[in-house]
Amino acid sequence: MTTFGIIVAAVINSIVWYYTNVKPEGLGKARSNIWEEVSNFEWRFALLFQVVPGLGLALLMCFLPKSPRWLCSKDRDEEAVEVLAKLNATSTSDELVQSELKAIQEDVAATRAAGSSSFGELFSPVIRRRTFITFLMQLFQQWTGINVIMYYQSQIYNEIGFTKFMSTVVLPIINNFVNFISTFPGMWGIERLGRKTLLVIGSLMMMVFHISTWAFSTQTSKGKTWEYLAVASIFLMVFSFAWTWGPVPWVYQAEVFPLRVRVKGSAVGTVSNFLNNWIIAFVGPALMKAWSTKTFLLFAAACLLAWVYSQFYVIECKGVSIDEMDAKMAGKA
Repeated sequence: MTTFGIIVAAVINSIVWYYTNVKPEGLGKARSNIWEEVSNFEWRFALLFQVVPGLGLALLMCFLPKSPRWLCSKDRDEEAVEVLAKLNATSTSDELVQSELKAIQEDVAATRAAGSSSFGELFSPVIRRRTFITFLMQLFQQWTGINVIMYYQSQIYNEIGFTKFMSTVVLPIINNFVNFISTFPGMWGIERLGRKTLLVIGSLMMMVFHISTWAFSTQTSKGKTWEYLAVASIFLMVFSFAWTWGPVPWVYQAEVFPLRVRVKGSAVGTVSNFLNNWIIAFVGPALMKAWSTKTFLLFAAACLLAWVYSQFYVIECKGVSIDEMDAKMAGKA
């Protein structure tokens, strides 16, 4: 649903851009300087338009029932079973509702039995490798360069030589559609092939397509064919990410930690993701301005490091119990 939302956002962005640039001068021509100052009304309007779904979300949240698990954690089991019955459109005495309630109660009891934890435990001998794997996995996810492409793709297409209309409307929608459909192979592969295998495959694929994007972009003066080959490489890089490094870090950090420290361990991964996302978003335009499409070689090098990390440091957790994971992380299995 996240990637579908990105498509919707791309369509809205394209509409906003087009109608705030009615018959703009040079619409059918590539901009000679993509960094020149432009009218700021379109991005101001886009930010204002976000108030509409924001208000809708705030309004609908008023009708959202409380989480059954949270209710059970507060010993409000009667309210929890009523919520489950509404969600399943049946009565509170239904067998399905009662089985779901029992599962939630057992999970809450297990969480309480595990007790509270501290962030210091994430660096204990038994846990610390998991912490470093999770932190680095989210770091490499961002340094694959995916968000430089997703955030600044219009500038990239313009740099390659496409018109403003193609760069701002057509190609971003196609690219975001590729991102959307590419998540479905990931749903299949993450259970069939395993987490580590997807990371290894994805790293190599992204490295190849980053290099090909740079190589094709150096030949664009020879004709439109090279421009389209460069864009095709970008689309293939997005495909390579969306079914491998897109979902795997989030699944991995949610299942690799023992129950006692799972929330804090996942928090470390999320902080790494947000921090590196911010760095990439901040330095991305400067890199493109200084190095142009040579920036893709930097991300290709990062993907090579991600492959080394995945191949030799990451531990597969598909179908592995916590006890088996403890042994693998300690190098005893």
